[in-house]
Amino acid sequence: MKLGPIGEWLLVVIMGCFIAGTIIAFSFGQEPELGKWRWAEDTLQPTEDKQVHGVGSFGLYYLFTSKGMTPTQAIKTTVGLGLFKEGIDALVPWETYGSYGGDGFSKNDVIYNLIGVGSAYLIDRLWENKGNESRSTYIEIYPRHVRFSIYLD
Repeated sequence: MKLGPIGEWLLVVIMGCFIAGTIIAFSFGQEPELGKWRWAEDTLQPTEDKQVHGVGSFGLYYLFTSKGMTPTQAIKTTVGLGLFKEGIDALVPWETYGSYGGDGFSKNDVIYNLIGVGSAYLIDRLWENKGNESRSTYIEIYPRHVRFSIYLD
């Protein structure tokens, strides 16, 4: 299976996070809570953390599609990265490791990730369809000239 440049980059990032997490875990010593699965006790209130999840997923979708991924691949990759981060939050306690960890696996954070990537996908689809249907004027800018076109029905 050939991954391609984006897949290889993503694999390097994931492996780097795994290695960094392992080094951090061992450098702080083995705490009793490290590696113990925790569930977050949060709500769907739009806190700063939830907004970051929504906006981050929205931006990652557009980053991945602008770099050549199909919308389906971008959605899967974004959701996968969100689940990966929640897994880290569940296993690494923030009380001991600070911003490297979290307060547990939050299903509400995953919901905000889905809202962000879903809204990006919908905007992408709606914008694409409307832009090509009702185009009556067109402007192209080239290095040495500009082309104006008007389409009459």
